[in-house]
Amino acid sequence: MMKPDKPPENACAIHWPWPQHFHVVAMLISVLMIALVPVFAALTLQQWTQDDVLAAAGFAGITLGLALSSPICFHEAGIRHLALSRLVVHHHHPEHGAGIRIPTRRWGISTVVGTALALGTYSLAAAIAVSHRSGESLLPHGRTESEGLPFLIVLVFVCFATAVFLLVVRSDTRLDIYRGGIRRRVCRRVLTHAQLIDHFIPWNEIERIEVGDLGVRLGSAQYPVVDLFTVSPTAEDLRTRHDGVNRFAVMVHQLAVEPNTLFTLMKRLVENPCDRGLLTGSGAVDLLRPPPLRERFRAARKPSRQHGNNR
Repeated sequence: MMKPDKPPENACAIHWPWPQHFHVVAMLISVLMIALVPVFAALTLQQWTQDDVLAAAGFAGITLGLALSSPICFHEAGIRHLALSRLVVHHHHPEHGAGIRIPTRRWGISTVVGTALALGTYSLAAAIAVSHRSGESLLPHGRTESEGLPFLIVLVFVCFATAVFLLVVRSDTRLDIYRGGIRRRVCRRVLTHAQLIDHFIPWNEIERIEVGDLGVRLGSAQYPVVDLFTVSPTAEDLRTRHDGVNRFAVMVHQLAVEPNTLFTLMKRLVENPCDRGLLTGSGAVDLLRPPPLRERFRAARKPSRQHGNNR
């Protein structure tokens, strides 16, 4: 007899609304960036031993920028969600009982902030080098022409302003999935001001589930959103700017979980009430364990193959 706290393996087929493609060019760029990290680290150390603090600071910025940007390129290449995040935990609420807690993923914003600060450091060092006709090693081909100074100053401002903005304006989304329903907690912070929207929706209030659309796109990046359409309207003070009167939007791209796996689980729980008891077991987090990377790449190639066969 199967233990009640262990969900069955392969309990449902994965839905793939957001295919995870493998991009060779992005992968090659990632590898190149990783290979350049020790090169610029050596240049940083060399300039430091020669007491050229300005050049050392600039090369340190390049080194840090390459090291922090490479995970973004790996993510863009399709190398992401290799395993279930340790941030996803089994959680017990005094009112709603046992369930799964999915917090906001942290590495994305932290990586962008770090990359912006690193690029800003290099730009600042290069701008000082141009203005003082020194530190030629920081510039391509040793150029020190003052014509590039305005561009460097603008780049310094943009990089540091981006980092400061992302640090002072933050949005945290947490999703709790219980046997009785879904709880979404959104907290927006601007400096010391915080706005909290905490809303719980019972399963029997959810009419259907669909793939949502954030309405923005950057390159090939996807922003997965799940829309839950409710029977009863939601009070205005419990809605985010992405919600509707009867639409409850889950910003999956902000969560520390593979989006297709989460969508599949939510769809299953909406359509199969008898499966909601799986959330109470200690092994419930395994329901969100992503499929192997090879399987995801294979699933991403299926639509194109089917399209080719239909021609």
